[in-house]
Amino acid sequence: MPFDGLNFVSSPTIAKIPVLTRLSHLLFRAPPVAKTFPPHALAPAPAGQPDAVTLQVLTIGRALIEDRKDWVQRRYETRDGRRCAVGALRAAARLLNVDGPQTGATASLLSVAMSRGFNDIESMNDNSSHRQVISAFDDAILRTGHCGR
Repeated sequence: MPFDGLNFVSSPTIAKIPVLTRLSHLLFRAPPVAKTFPPHALAPAPAGQPDAVTLQVLTIGRALIEDRKDWVQRRYETRDGRRCAVGALRAAARLLNVDGPQTGATASLLSVAMSRGFNDIESMNDNSSHRQVISAFDDAILRTGHCGR
């Protein structure tokens, strides 16, 4: 009987991993690392609540750089997947399929950066320790959570 493909099972997880990521894992012999996010972070945001989306982007962005080895300075994102604070926000927005720039999360984190004496998020990221950047995300999450209530 000829092959009709009906019983062919493909791996959907491999298809979802970007080609460049798969290539870098192949070249550097590094296994893909699965990030774990808080369960509420990936739940659909209630309609008409922009603060909920902002909170999700901030929470996932923080999770992406929570481990020090996943964080970088002076670059938005590296080939091996390390990110700065802005890169983490952008990646979180991509994960959530948020259209356009995630201005709510960026504005919230920028507000924290400015309260700490920086002109922008990039300079805060590049002139702070990893612990201080994670703390900035925590402050932004706390501020956003209180604004939405």
